[in-house]
Amino acid sequence: FTGDQIGTMLGHWLWTTVGTTSDRPVAVVASTVSSKMLAAVARAEGFAFHETLTGFKWIGNRALDLERDGVHVIFTMEEAIGFCCGGAHPDKDGLSAAGVFAQMACDCYARGTTLAGHMQALYHKYGEFAAGNGYLPCPSPEAAARAIARIRDGGDYHRTRGIGPYAVASVRDLGAPGYDSLAPDGRPLLPTSAASPMVTLRFDNGCVAQFRASGTEPKFKYYIELPGAPGVPRAEVEAALEKMKAVILGEML
Repeated sequence: FTGDQIGTMLGHWLWTTVGTTSDRPVAVVASTVSSKMLAAVARAEGFAFHETLTGFKWIGNRALDLERDGVHVIFTMEEAIGFCCGGAHPDKDGLSAAGVFAQMACDCYARGTTLAGHMQALYHKYGEFAAGNGYLPCPSPEAAARAIARIRDGGDYHRTRGIGPYAVASVRDLGAPGYDSLAPDGRPLLPTSAASPMVTLRFDNGCVAQFRASGTEPKFKYYIELPGAPGVPRAEVEAALEKMKAVILGEML
């Protein structure tokens, strides 16, 4: 399983076993580059989903803030295999996550299914989510700046003409001073940084494409995910993603 799949299963499991009986509002927290499938589960089931910048420094602090506000944070995650189950310790913890995962596995086997079967059942209920994450070599900060400039497209972010046949519905730019076309005042909720910008493009078909330079390696990273409607076969969603990914990377990078 990928980190996103493990996180979705753990988040859903903790909702069904803990969240549904909580006497407080329930929430989960994930890094913004993690899969949006857990957000889809939250919308469907009626609990809150919050996103942060990458890294458990941001994720853990957001969870603590929510707990201080009276919210029951049952799960936090990042796609790079980082999970926190419950609120005993607001940081990623593989041991407790493994224990919860084993408990979930035992429940699956007792019901006559497997973890793979359980994951497929979640896809069937909430829709398939296909991801095409990766990176391109980035030899210098100047190269990263040029890539971000191409994505920004002079401030239009490709909204006027689209990217190939794909229409850009909204954008978020976490470089200084920051911009989010969905916010009433145009200001993003997440922190911004001139030195480490991240740009997110949201497309009409539900695809989300995010771009940032690595802070530790000479890489320019991209995270592209396409959701499918419940009942649409995974092969169909993956084929559509690969076609769209090729256009996005080809035209923008």
